Amino acid sequence: MNAACHVIRISDHPPVVRFHSGRTILEEALEEDQWLTRYWTAEGRPYAPYEIWSQPSFRLEIDGNPVEHAWTSGRMSERTDQRQGCLHHVTQLLNDAAGIRLQIHTGLDGTPIITRWLEIANISEEPKAITGIFPLTTLIWARRSYHEFPPGGIEHPFVLGRFTRSDWSYEGWFKWENLVPGRRRVKCDKGQGFDDPFLVLRNEATGEHWIGHLAWSANWIMDFDVEKVDDTHDSLRFGMGPWSEKPQRVIAPGESVGSPSIHLGCVSADLDSAVGAMHDHIRGSVLPGIPKGRANRIQYSVPADQGYPKGSETGLDERTLLDNVDLATSLEAELFIVDAGWWDIAGEWTPSAKRLPRGLDPVIERARSKGLLFGLYAELEGGRGNWEDSEIYSAHPDWFGPKNVLDLTKPEVAEYVEGQLRGLIEGHDLDLFRLDYNPLFTHEGPSTERYGQEENNYWRYYEAFYAIFGRVRKRYPDLILQQAAAGGARNDLGTAGRFHESYLTDGLRVPHVLQVYSGLTMGLPPESLVIGLGADGGPARGHPMNLETNLRTMFTLSTPWIFAGMTAPSIDQMPEESIERFRHYVRIYRDFIRPVLPGCRVYHHSPVCARGGVESEPWFAMEYASRDRGRGWATIARIGPSDTDEYVIKPRGLTRGFDYNVTLDGTQERFRIDGRGLIAQGVPVRLEQIGSSELILFHRAGDGNEIV
Repeated sequence: MNAACHVIRISDHPPVVRFHSGRTILEEALEEDQWLTRYWTAEGRPYAPYEIWSQPSFRLEIDGNPVEHAWTSGRMSERTDQRQGCLHHVTQLLNDAAGIRLQIHTGLDGTPIITRWLEIANISEEPKAITGIFPLTTLIWARRSYHEFPPGGIEHPFVLGRFTRSDWSYEGWFKWENLVPGRRRVKCDKGQGFDDPFLVLRNEATGEHWIGHLAWSANWIMDFDVEKVDDTHDSLRFGMGPWSEKPQRVIAPGESVGSPSIHLGCVSADLDSAVGAMHDHIRGSVLPGIPKGRANRIQYSVPADQGYPKGSETGLDERTLLDNVDLATSLEAELFIVDAGWWDIAGEWTPSAKRLPRGLDPVIERARSKGLLFGLYAELEGGRGNWEDSEIYSAHPDWFGPKNVLDLTKPEVAEYVEGQLRGLIEGHDLDLFRLDYNPLFTHEGPSTERYGQEENNYWRYYEAFYAIFGRVRKRYPDLILQQAAAGGARNDLGTAGRFHESYLTDGLRVPHVLQVYSGLTMGLPPESLVIGLGADGGPARGHPMNLETNLRTMFTLSTPWIFAGMTAPSIDQMPEESIERFRHYVRIYRDFIRPVLPGCRVYHHSPVCARGGVESEPWFAMEYASRDRGRGWATIARIGPSDTDEYVIKPRGLTRGFDYNVTLDGTQERFRIDGRGLIAQGVPVRLEQIGSSELILFHRAGDGNEIV
């Protein structure tokens, strides 16, 4: 077991348990008849008795009635999970009055982030409806002075950072806001919104940060309650969970269901440290392990619904795909994806008889003969397209809900969808499967009558959805799973945690994609994302195509994903100079960035940073560094009007103890500088035009493997 995480049972009867993960400590107890949080701390020391909070640890509502009291203790247990070093603790409580047995699950992995979910069992003889649930509630800060320190006081000590727009292509639209006394309720009611349930809280008086996710892909709610304790102190209470107007889940007698999980931690350090803690947690405890030898491959994708195939006379056909295989090979891609629109009828998933009369085999054979892995795209859950023309719709119209979304709450439908997926994987011997989901906003969604009550479908839907991809990942351990949802509408940990890679956004243009990325990487590690560029750009759309900036964006910020829309229809139409620019960035990515990317530290300089949101600055600047601080890079772009053409970046991921060789990719300047001078003075970059960019590479002098 990881020495950085452990559980101390202070008492079994009544239960008092203390969780240690890194320097985070959480203590909970059964006091009288309530399960309460006694305190959290990021300071690595147990609190003194006079600092105990005694606040409810969860919120559960059954049949419209809060279940707060009348809890009695059951057994406690812990085990080491499959992931090395992760500890899983279970506390069991009984509530005879409500007819409920509750298991409180707590996951620890040595990072400051603690995972919490609830398992609710109906031990009565009548159905029970879950009408409200927060798997975790807590007092975030209690009696924190803001008038005494710093001198002059702080009017609003608590600041909330979150994604603020649920519109298409505005995922990751991160902004900060002051929390004032009273309740601040934030919720998603669009069903599939673009504002995943993620938050950062900062205490201006103490410098502490809390950071958290709800692993849930439908509607959700967050509550923040600020109370003025006295003239010099405020407190902040917080809760988060799934939400619907109708009952979320009706539990049959003897049935047990698990809630979505919350991933929450407190860090007594700066924002970079809080983000780094969440990235480490997600890498170690949430994301599935990438198939060996297939991590962060350079991908080339050809869709029919975007880019030049959409506007061409023949569209996405065999000739288009074969030409793009050759082009992908010339650009030194490693994985070829046949993207949206290779079929005629949605839901039948057979190649277009007119455009691909020989099926996909010639394309697959060409790709494999060139040494490329092969991936395929489908929209298995329904949504957009001509589903009414499909055989499955004709045979089973009752399987479909609004917007032609298949009803996965029906076991036979979930089994059918999984069978379709397995057929695609085995029939084409896939190396990657790319799932998309495009109904856009589904709001409250459908409901189903169960045991005399109307139950919202989302809980059962996503329970089935998560399970499908869990089984598929286990059955095909070498398969890369990639997900998209009208861009990035399901980049929450519920969905993203079941896939190896997640698509960033459909806002396929610079600078917009840089703003989205700047926000999303507050909560998700960069190597888990893929960025497509080009189809939505170009002078005709009012978005000048800066090839260098597009390439730097693709090859330095995430797993590269070359989009056919930013290349040419064939190798003979692609200028040799452009091909060489692709190859240049392939070399930088493959030799310098990829070895570091999967575990790198990420530093947000601009626009999203400790004091700013996505629209706060006319500059994009992000930095990445290896754990040993021997290697790093910074990508800088001008994304708006500015009073100055110069941006100075002062690295935060390097060390004063090393000398560094520094390369500016755009100007091809190279120089050597000691770490003290580099960190103190920074590197000035001059960018006159919106959309222009620079890439700076840092490498410890004298350890070999210098980038050329």
